[in-house]
Amino acid sequence: MFSSKSFILVLFFGWPMAGFAQSTEAPRSLDDVSLDMTNPFGSVFYATAEFEHTTFQGDLDGAGDQERQNLDLTASWPFMLDNGKRIVVRMTFPINLGEPTYFTQVRDYVEWGIRQDAEILPNGQPWFDGHGALGDIEWDVAWGGTSEEGWITGFGVAGVLPTGQDGSIERDQYLLGPDLTLGRVSDWGILGVRLRHLTDVANVSNAEEFITWDTNETRLKVFFAYPLGNGWSIISNPTAIYDWEATSGNELQLPLGGGVSKMMRWFGMPVKLDMEFETFVANPDTFGPDWLARVSLTPAIIDRARR
Repeated sequence: MFSSKSFILVLFFGWPMAGFAQSTEAPRSLDDVSLDMTNPFGSVFYATAEFEHTTFQGDLDGAGDQERQNLDLTASWPFMLDNGKRIVVRMTFPINLGEPTYFTQVRDYVEWGIRQDAEILPNGQPWFDGHGALGDIEWDVAWGGTSEEGWITGFGVAGVLPTGQDGSIERDQYLLGPDLTLGRVSDWGILGVRLRHLTDVANVSNAEEFITWDTNETRLKVFFAYPLGNGWSIISNPTAIYDWEATSGNELQLPLGGGVSKMMRWFGMPVKLDMEFETFVANPDTFGPDWLARVSLTPAIIDRARR
């Protein structure tokens, strides 16, 4: 049977690869393409399959025994403008493979819900894994580019759609907010940050459970790459989160870490393989991430810089 997940995978990787096969222009070096793909306003149309494994800690009984696995499928489309700037459209389709869920008589709680209701949660309740399902789709549209001096600047709007198919995980909210980018490309590599703030602008409720929570999160994502040559790079891509609706001691998640990246050619197509490990030096007291391992595979489907 052809499932919805199979359809997303075919749509995500299939039709762009067919278009790439028609390109006959001379390719850029692997190191150049790798740096361009790290740049949020680069010229490469790419699709990423990213797998993350997260372990948890916290004061709730059993928090340290919880783990999460998720697969994110992200596509980035750059549209070139005559003035040298770019409009970039990105979409992420998250697939939850296993989400730690805390069971109470009132409702089920996942990570973000525990942060907000930590002061009223009873201890000693059972945990279960949320089943694999499509999560809330994330998107952003941004305008920006890289100056002749190497400065990366951009701004746009980001949002989240209430497409989640697991009632224990989904927020049932439309989220919206600004997306700002600042960075620098130099002879040694690339370094920058993306700042976005998401808040709920509309709720999707039903008669059985009305939404009683708010979303008000600031996210700061670092992007860093230091090329070593021959397609290898040292990389770091942590994302810090501050939840303004969380109870005291549960607001901040701050990871530190990094890893390696290898750019290769598969049947003539540049493909980037990233592996990273992060530890959380600041995390919610009640329940939050402890360690994270990330592996991603990114085909450079169309290189628009070769036009």
